[in-house]
Amino acid sequence: MGRLTKELAQNIVDRTMHVIGYNVNVMDHNGRIIGSGDRSRLHQSHEGALIAIQRRGRFEIDEESASKLQGVMPGTNLVIYFQGEIVGVIGITGDPREVTKYGELVKMTAEMHLEQAYLIEQAQWDKRIKEDFVLSIVHAKENQHEALSAQAERIGFQVNQVHTACLIELQEEIHDLAIGTLQQVVHVLEKRSMIRLIAIRNVRQIVLFKEKQHKRKPGEDICEGIHQIRSWLAEQQITSMRIAVGRSGGGIAGMIASYQSAEDAMRAGRAIYPNQTVYYSEDLPNEALMVNVHSSWVTEELIQLWSTFMEADRSGELRQTLSVYFAEHGELNRVADRLVIHRNTLRYRLQRIQELTGKDPKRYDELFSLISAQWLYELQGRIRTTSV
Repeated sequence: MGRLTKELAQNIVDRTMHVIGYNVNVMDHNGRIIGSGDRSRLHQSHEGALIAIQRRGRFEIDEESASKLQGVMPGTNLVIYFQGEIVGVIGITGDPREVTKYGELVKMTAEMHLEQAYLIEQAQWDKRIKEDFVLSIVHAKENQHEALSAQAERIGFQVNQVHTACLIELQEEIHDLAIGTLQQVVHVLEKRSMIRLIAIRNVRQIVLFKEKQHKRKPGEDICEGIHQIRSWLAEQQITSMRIAVGRSGGGIAGMIASYQSAEDAMRAGRAIYPNQTVYYSEDLPNEALMVNVHSSWVTEELIQLWSTFMEADRSGELRQTLSVYFAEHGELNRVADRLVIHRNTLRYRLQRIQELTGKDPKRYDELFSLISAQWLYELQGRIRTTSV
């Protein structure tokens, strides 16, 4: 049930006195004054309020009655109801013949304030328990599925429907305004119909689950859903964000997997493709695989290979060539066109890469080794300093 707090009582007093021009008191269910236009009367017991509570209605006090009662002045007193229960009393000081006409209006205003405060409190509570559920998914363990299902049921969330996890991250370094920016992002997105759940994960990231609407049309870099999210944020001049989109899934297991795939896509995309701002896990299966590779002699060997290659390729020309060669699936004409070089120049560069690394990029297995070396190097260096 909603509570008639001192803050709410004083707020009712201040607003109603501004309209009617008479002193107003608000008493709690024990008849003690908790809000008043006359601050000297705060915390006093009001006998007229106790009589109104006893009568479960109105009690008017004239000059003669006021002299016989404790802590009262002439006026009218009406009980305040909330959800069928008496929670307090509203009192208006003055000649009962003058102030009684305001009584029902002030009582109704007080009850409306109480209802509004209750609805706001409930909305905030609902928001908190939904945020708790999102963070429970983020940190879920294998044996917690049953508990998470019960948690979802309590908040009325249909886990069996297909949802997609998205991770939104500030691009800038962490600073004092970061939390404020994240709160602004949540405020912008939480009322959108496609966003089912949303929560701040840490000082740089927000996790949300949206309904499954992330299919891209041929030639599109981002889907309609992510385009909408970016547009909503851009309207508030919030543009310095990265977004990672996980794989869609239903049920608790599907939601956990969707979040984990979004997290892997963010870690891989941030390190390997820092110039991009939207990452889809379905586009990065090999890169995401590298995120979860444990350190071993193989990883150390590949990281050292790339480090040595970087030292030799100070200009970055050969690394750019290798990257474009991989992206264009070894199609020499397209690679040469993208790099704006002659095919003979491209052949020379590929030969030079082989000489420096001992790996022939024209062989698929050795090209994969080279790309894996690059990804592991980028992930090892960047995750160490930017993982959150």
